[in-house]
Amino acid sequence: MTGKRKDLLNMLCDLSDLSALVTGSENIENFLQRTAVLVSGHLGTPVCSIYLYDETTDELVLKATVGLNPEAVDRVRMGSGQGLVGTVMATRRSVCEGRVSKNPRFRYFPETDELPYESFLAVPIQKGAVKIGVLVVQHTESDYFDTTDITALKATGAQLASVLENARLLMDLQRLCSIPQRAVCNLGFIKGQRTVGGFAHGRATVWRKSHVRLVSDSPDAEGGGMVDFRRAIGKTAEQLDTLQRRCAERLPESASLIFAAHFMMLKDPKFIDRMASKIEAGVPAIRAVRDVAAKYIDLFADSPHPYIREKVSDIEDLAGRLISNLAPSSPDGDGDSSGRVIIARALYPSELLKLAADSVAGIVLVNGGVTSHVAIIARSLKIPVVVAPCTELLHLPADTPVLVDGEVGNVYVDPAPDIVARFDRARQQVITRQTPVPVGVARTADGTSIDLLANINLLGELPLAREMGAAGIGLYRTEFPFLIRPSFPSETEQYLVYRRVVAAMDDKPVVFRTLDIGGEKALAYSDTAREANPELGLRAIRFTLAYRDIFEQQVRAILRAAAGSPSPGIMFPLISSVDDFLRARQVVRDCLDQLAAEGMDHHAHPAIGMMVELPAVVETMVEFTAVADFFAIGTNDFVQYMLGVDRSNKQVADYYRPEHPSVLRALQRVVRIADEHEKPISVCGEMGHDAAMIPFLLGIGIRRLSIDPQFMPAVHRRIAGLAIDRCRDHVRKLVASGSIDGVRKILAGS
Repeated sequence: MTGKRKDLLNMLCDLSDLSALVTGSENIENFLQRTAVLVSGHLGTPVCSIYLYDETTDELVLKATVGLNPEAVDRVRMGSGQGLVGTVMATRRSVCEGRVSKNPRFRYFPETDELPYESFLAVPIQKGAVKIGVLVVQHTESDYFDTTDITALKATGAQLASVLENARLLMDLQRLCSIPQRAVCNLGFIKGQRTVGGFAHGRATVWRKSHVRLVSDSPDAEGGGMVDFRRAIGKTAEQLDTLQRRCAERLPESASLIFAAHFMMLKDPKFIDRMASKIEAGVPAIRAVRDVAAKYIDLFADSPHPYIREKVSDIEDLAGRLISNLAPSSPDGDGDSSGRVIIARALYPSELLKLAADSVAGIVLVNGGVTSHVAIIARSLKIPVVVAPCTELLHLPADTPVLVDGEVGNVYVDPAPDIVARFDRARQQVITRQTPVPVGVARTADGTSIDLLANINLLGELPLAREMGAAGIGLYRTEFPFLIRPSFPSETEQYLVYRRVVAAMDDKPVVFRTLDIGGEKALAYSDTAREANPELGLRAIRFTLAYRDIFEQQVRAILRAAAGSPSPGIMFPLISSVDDFLRARQVVRDCLDQLAAEGMDHHAHPAIGMMVELPAVVETMVEFTAVADFFAIGTNDFVQYMLGVDRSNKQVADYYRPEHPSVLRALQRVVRIADEHEKPISVCGEMGHDAAMIPFLLGIGIRRLSIDPQFMPAVHRRIAGLAIDRCRDHVRKLVASGSIDGVRKILAGS
């Protein structure tokens, strides 16, 4: 290897000047090509290729190459995990092959005119958790690369990360600007997937991260002076104050927490004064904001602590608002999204909460999926959401009228008047169907009582639960106050929230599910490591048992809030063994002893139960009935774990089948054992409001359904038309079928 290429250290030194190359290049493509030439020359390899990740299509795209057919640029695409290059992106690990033709994952693309380059070395280009691309070098000699080359290319990839991240964003901006508007104006109707019901009709706003504005090279970057800057600060503070008030009204749990970091930065001399100093030195205001924000973003993004990295989005948001207020001609205006339909690739809970504070009308997501906790928050806030896998929507001109039919999952672009009229009639019908029911007890046609309890995620849902006549709270998801905060809430902060839940329900029962985070409900500020299989990792009860101090604070807050309540319950999620249940129950008993010793007012005898979500519970249900006071079947996770299907993964969505025979038989067995041992059991997952599955649930013995309050009128009407004997006959037919198709035919005929 010695003498075959130049000193590797020289290459790393040359790469330190890449930032200058960006501004010196005629365009981004030229910059990427010069980078490939630089790496190829220093490593002495005939081939060097740079692939960038396209978030819109979830693909790697060849953007520059030395040694392959230049016409292959922009034509060669591969999905994550596809071929060796895709494998590097998917696994975030380097791949070095001495005889690549022998690797079954190697994929040949004819358009590259690729010669037999046997030696292959590829490293991921990434910044934290952000996918940027893959850097590849190849050589005709077998076993050409050694550990020195691997180390050098990894260092090169790390050095390229920041520059290529900005390059990728600039390329996205160029691509967005180059798409003709007429191509999206003719979209008309898009069939999507219903996620959160409801209707929305408003003008479109394409939601883009604030960092898009931070790297923009538009002419407005040269505008603004000190007077403009001070005025923008004042206007931004007014906007944040308004958003904070709106957020507190709709989300009492959040109080002022969502925008607390924004206010702190807006008053931080180190942050604002650095911008002011640049402006005084002659730098245009918008560029000064971009430059200072970029330095903070890089600093925070490289932190090993998740809660520090999470602050990047706060900086992006605040800087984006300042830039918008410095450039009022910006299509984003002052960031007011009131009454608008938001179109986005994806949204995080914090982003959704900010949009809710802005009173958006509806949301269209184009990435083909949505995490369940984002859907739950949107449902709690009554924001219609449709998933429409149509990336052209991201290029929709600002203010295009859009109609969202969340009841069936349709999106209409610039709808005709007759469609709007039909939409208005359908919306009125939905309002009529949601007329509150008088009481929280439904009765079947033969007089059997079924308790209807409410699932509550946020305090804002409590009035609707009362209005709908809920018999109590069958499931209060305590993780949502955690999800919308920038840090773990204290015992006192939790107590104040939980006390409002208990007080709102008067003397009706309230069941608190202890913290169910992890999996897709990860806390950005938690220092817990990111896991390869989070749904099978440190989540729910496993997390709280591992972090007992957090667990105890929550349990103490619940016990204190429940003082005076006649029938509170504490329920543990994701229990897999009696041993885990007993450990969790002991935490409650220890907290009871602590509170008694401290003389603090609390409930001394709460019912202690558990969620039935794992297949392991089915075979040990008899043992659980000896230690648990009650059970609640979380059908969403129960189906997921019974069938081994990630319910948030769009690629396997068709395998998520609540009507699977194994699911139905397991549920029947669980309920039968609970009944035999006289232990209350309810259903609190989505199956509880599924009209097709309600006869089955009643037929196996379920007499308590805990559902989102908005579904209560429909469920009440469905139950009123059923007779228990017929439901039992229905169950016998369903569990006798051994195939999904067989079950579907029975359900279709019922």
